[in-house]
Amino acid sequence: MTNAEIAEVFEHIAEILEIKGENPFKIRAYLNASAVISRLGENLSDIITEGENLNIPGIGKDLHLKIKELVETGSLAYYDELLKSVPDGLFELLKIRGLGPKKARLLYENFNIKSAADLENALKLGKLKDIHGFGEKSIENLKKSVEEFNIFKTRFLYPDALNQALMLEYYLKNTPQKIIYDIQTAGSLRRKMETVGDIDIVLSVAAGKESQFFDRLFKYPEILRTESSGETKISIILKSGMRVDLRVVPHEDFVYAFHHFTGSKMHNEELRSLEKANGYKINEYGIFRRNKDDDYDSDIAENVTNKIKVKDEKEFYGIFGMQYIPPELREGTGELDAALNGGIPVLIEEKDLRGVFHIHSTYTDGKESMEAMIEECIKLGYEYIGISDHSVSARYANGLSADELESQIEYIGRLNKKYADKIKIFKGVESDILPDGSLDYDDKTLSKLDFVIASVHSNFNMTESLMTERIVKAIKNPYTTMVGHLTGRLLLERKEYPLNIGRILDCASEYKTVIELNANPKRLDIDWRHIKSALSKNVMLSINPDAHKTEGIRFVNYGVGIARKGWAKKSDILNTRIASEVYNILRSIRDFKKEKSGKK
Repeated sequence: MTNAEIAEVFEHIAEILEIKGENPFKIRAYLNASAVISRLGENLSDIITEGENLNIPGIGKDLHLKIKELVETGSLAYYDELLKSVPDGLFELLKIRGLGPKKARLLYENFNIKSAADLENALKLGKLKDIHGFGEKSIENLKKSVEEFNIFKTRFLYPDALNQALMLEYYLKNTPQKIIYDIQTAGSLRRKMETVGDIDIVLSVAAGKESQFFDRLFKYPEILRTESSGETKISIILKSGMRVDLRVVPHEDFVYAFHHFTGSKMHNEELRSLEKANGYKINEYGIFRRNKDDDYDSDIAENVTNKIKVKDEKEFYGIFGMQYIPPELREGTGELDAALNGGIPVLIEEKDLRGVFHIHSTYTDGKESMEAMIEECIKLGYEYIGISDHSVSARYANGLSADELESQIEYIGRLNKKYADKIKIFKGVESDILPDGSLDYDDKTLSKLDFVIASVHSNFNMTESLMTERIVKAIKNPYTTMVGHLTGRLLLERKEYPLNIGRILDCASEYKTVIELNANPKRLDIDWRHIKSALSKNVMLSINPDAHKTEGIRFVNYGVGIARKGWAKKSDILNTRIASEVYNILRSIRDFKKEKSGKK
């Protein structure tokens, strides 16, 4: 069991204890233990497995024994008993923005509300208006939160859906006898949408193996239930709650079906409309050409004589005189016109990245040491890494005081000597943008850094104009190198705060400030829908993992997918450049701003 998993159990215990109204000191002990464990550099499982005694400052003997039980058995009897003591639905309530354990307990004790559906009904009936702590404004906010929750719960984050799809694909492909001829994930997953409603899989079955395929599929242990089952379409619900639609097609029709079910609907409709005028009919069964003698207004027949054979999607688009359109671009945003006119760019690929920024460590809320993060980047072949722990205002994340930041800067200097022949370490910080738009260190402290990521972490409820001006002021600061997670959204958890994106991009362009593409799958922010606009204004992006542990560094892959959806090329991304060029760009941004503001 990992440190993160142990920390999560303790945090969950604290939530249950708070719901039950237990001793605040006991609750605090579990929360403190969770925070301490999440920041440990050492792996607790390794320590216990090797027979060493646990001695974690700030954690008492009782919790040490519970850690030992978790590591040795994979479960905790005390936690299991606690789970039985509260209704399951109460945990669902905690996922609703604006509801913490105390309010969830209040709702349960007063109205027996133990699920999101119960809460929605109580809000409709106006039951909450007389309860202390639920004023008119908070009730309105709660109604919005319930609406968001009902939307969010039907969708899944991209990596969660991808993992489910890959597991099912692997299960169907890996059989003693070859049952599957072709199998590919299509739909919004293939287009790398940030959230996914369901999984679309297109497959063709080896000749004569149809019954074996169905037997194999319905024995998949992750199936919760089967919604429908036909010869060409099967719909199943997985235990994760995710819906999977499997389309079974003849091998010779695989390319057409794969293209069709990749979508998007808008892309397919525009393509069909465009090519119908040119005498073609396109659907999941093929591309069909109108015969010379057919009337223009008559429907185009679907038969072998007028069906155009293609071996892949490159040939598919080539039939219409188009460049190949990568799946990420198939959203009905001008890709067809671009493909007809040679305007589809060579999109960025993960292999183009030379380094990463926005890396946290145990100096603040990171889960692994700075050395561990550096070593992982070396292992991944990166030429540089940008360390950016949280700033002093981020008390929730153990933000660094000015003295602590200077100590970290000095330590990075020593690490640069240690790793001189392996990797360049850039000295940075993720500085909070305060409500008035200022950063939370003085210029003298900021001047000692190579880069500064300025991010909003508080006061999300500002008006659009105030929030926009807040970020604009931060962009104009000579020491702001890039703006982090621009809209503050947490996918399926929290909507973006209101912003005038156009004004911010204009300002970033004017002040040569980089906009982060935060690759954490819960953020994927800047939204891909704004990337094309940013690039048109010559705003440079940086694909940053916002990594708090080594495995998080690989989040850049998700960021690359979003950058591709925004039509980004290698040259549009800061961290595709070599270390020396990046260093020069970072310095030039600061120098340009200083000159522009008169601070030389």
